[in-house]
Amino acid sequence: MEPFRFTLRQLQHFIAATDAGTVTAAAESVHISQAAMSQSLTELERAVGQQLMVRTRSHGIQLTSAGRRFLVDARELVRRAADVQQEMADRAGKLVGPLGIGCYTAVAPFWVPFIAERFIVPHPEVTVQIVEGDGRDLQRQMLEGRFDAVITHTGHLIDGVHHEVIRRGQGYALVHPEHRLASREAVEVAEFGDDPFVLLDVPAVRDNQIPKLRTQGLEPNIRWRSTSFEAVRGLVGRGLGWTVLVQRPPVDVTYDGFPVVAVPLIDFEPSDVCFAYVQERRSRRLQELITLCTAEGTRLDEQMSSSRVPGPG
Repeated sequence: MEPFRFTLRQLQHFIAATDAGTVTAAAESVHISQAAMSQSLTELERAVGQQLMVRTRSHGIQLTSAGRRFLVDARELVRRAADVQQEMADRAGKLVGPLGIGCYTAVAPFWVPFIAERFIVPHPEVTVQIVEGDGRDLQRQMLEGRFDAVITHTGHLIDGVHHEVIRRGQGYALVHPEHRLASREAVEVAEFGDDPFVLLDVPAVRDNQIPKLRTQGLEPNIRWRSTSFEAVRGLVGRGLGWTVLVQRPPVDVTYDGFPVVAVPLIDFEPSDVCFAYVQERRSRRLQELITLCTAEGTRLDEQMSSSRVPGPG
């Protein structure tokens, strides 16, 4: 058998350089010197016999067409090596290896702290990287091999991914306590009429929520916009409009201390929170994380049903 011309470590350095955008940042991320990183990348290109990237001071690292193709294979090789390592570790009863997770920005405050406490801390030999962003964009990066899974909504899923639900959606209208519908047990979307609407202005909401509202006969009077979940709640708390949300904090008070009221929507079907992933055969460390989050989602649903005080969605 012909010996391998490159090493897994060189592949890891290549992936780090691509993700970081510069040799200096990549070297810092894997805790080696800039000179060592440059040498590793040069030796990798020599081993594969092609230029994989262009390195400049002004633009950092730019992949060549060969480099973009090689990156997909490199991520898969490193992932598979981690799986082999995990299979060996399974015999010793512990979780080890890398785990890259993308997380839709709107759900991150509800799940990232939980994952940090209940998964990352108890499993120090699992190197977990969590990147927040737009759910669809993160999934596209996952298809290119950057992430093992993405936490997002089922309504944001793209073609080519599998998913597993971890928490059922709880769509509701958020209103000021003095809003005319605040005392209702449930309302229909159309009842809000021309009331000023506060939009959580992120692509996934614009692409999914607004069409759902229009389907129910409401053209939302968008008066305010924000990409911040809590800023949207704050605008509602000051009586400037109403909104539709899915995630619900355990207290109906804004950051700046104003009360808000959540009213269930009769005719608005929210999407569920889920893990999206590509490989049908998931690594044990990913499966353990999904199982843990599913149990937490079930616990929160049961808590909400018994106490009528919702938790993270």
